Amino acid sequence: MADLLSLLSLGANALSAHRAASATASHNLENANTPGYSRQRANLAAVLPAYRLGGSFIGRGVGLESVSQARDFGAERQFTLASEAKSRSSAQADALEALSALDPQAAGAIGGSISDFYSAMRQLQQNPGDISLRQAAVGQARSVGLAFNRTALGLDGARDAVDAKLGAGLSEVNQLTQQMADLNSQVRQARASGAEPNDLLDARQKTQDRLVELLGVQPIPTKDGDVNLSLADGSSVVTGAVAAKLSTSVDAANNGHLAIVATRADGSGSSTVTTALGGQWGGMITARDGALKSAESALDTLATDWSAAVNTVHAAGFALDGSTGRALFTGTSAATLSINAAVLADPKLLAGAASAATVPGDGTNFQALIGTESTALSGGLDALDALASIVSGYGASAASARATADADGAVLDHATSLRESVSGVSVDEEMIELTKAQRGFEAAMKVITTANEMLDTLMSLKSP
Repeated sequence: MADLLSLLSLGANALSAHRAASATASHNLENANTPGYSRQRANLAAVLPAYRLGGSFIGRGVGLESVSQARDFGAERQFTLASEAKSRSSAQADALEALSALDPQAAGAIGGSISDFYSAMRQLQQNPGDISLRQAAVGQARSVGLAFNRTALGLDGARDAVDAKLGAGLSEVNQLTQQMADLNSQVRQARASGAEPNDLLDARQKTQDRLVELLGVQPIPTKDGDVNLSLADGSSVVTGAVAAKLSTSVDAANNGHLAIVATRADGSGSSTVTTALGGQWGGMITARDGALKSAESALDTLATDWSAAVNTVHAAGFALDGSTGRALFTGTSAATLSINAAVLADPKLLAGAASAATVPGDGTNFQALIGTESTALSGGLDALDALASIVSGYGASAASARATADADGAVLDHATSLRESVSGVSVDEEMIELTKAQRGFEAAMKVITTANEMLDTLMSLKSP
């Protein structure tokens, strides 16, 4: 009778094992389209040790050994690297391509305004005393200043847009880092029971993937089962169950644009991590403090160099009232460049003559002003060539960033496919596993039914 009871127990264990296999396959099917889900597998094994009956060992059936995840850590590492690179290069390309202020074909562009200014000067040089021509020339000079102002505003606006995105993203980032720390703690507690908390591991992996995408963090598994996250310079974002908090501060050395500060949760201080960021944030910051900042600086240099060259010539000439020494432009940058308010109010103050005695018919100084069109500035190029260099340099940076993003996208697609081939759910495969579990469950039920019938027979033999 004891052997029959043992057979019933064997069947019950088998039912439990195949029920677990069925539940696992069902869980996989239900999460076939869940982002970040890793396929699970119920690992069945023969129950040990077997027991001896006479001269033989009799098996004790099947049991559930574990429920494991299908993961390839090499593929996971490739995916992490590819995701960070794609996020960084795409964010950089998007930020650079969003700028339209340097479009040479746009209405009121700097190049066209400078050309129109010199055209007005050529007409005025032929009739220096004509007030209507002087008014036209003053209007074109004003347009040049406005063109520089608009372009500078567009460049700084593009940099401000990056700051706005960084500030808006702080809440999500800090929520994710705290979530990662909490999941480290939950995983450790669950593992203390002796089993793998697969769904918690998926949740932690999904959080990690998002932080890689946003900040370019580097995951560092520990012997305790935690996954710590750090930046490229070694700054800790998550250490065990402790998360740092990110914030922004105004960087006076960078025209008041935002710096990113990480404050350690243990109270040991904070550090600026702006240059250590990767992912989307790193890409946006690279655009802001790279090509956009360089173009803004080059535009300031062009504005100050060109206006200085024009002012030097204009100050040497004489206005219709015989006055001299007056600058045509004021301002110290592209954003502040403007025509002298006095000249704007009174076009007679345009200095076109070589001496006070030769006004109003002398246009010698206007001819000299026209000559500044071909004057080599500090970079060795004249104004229009210098502007073309700024535009082409920026365009090359934007094109390079987009080409890199496209290449990184192809690498990420491959890494994603590799990861999915291991961890992704195949509906067809899970249907097969579900059918196998069903057949195993039915077989176990047959064992129990048979054992029960045998036990009934035995009991009937003992009945009086």
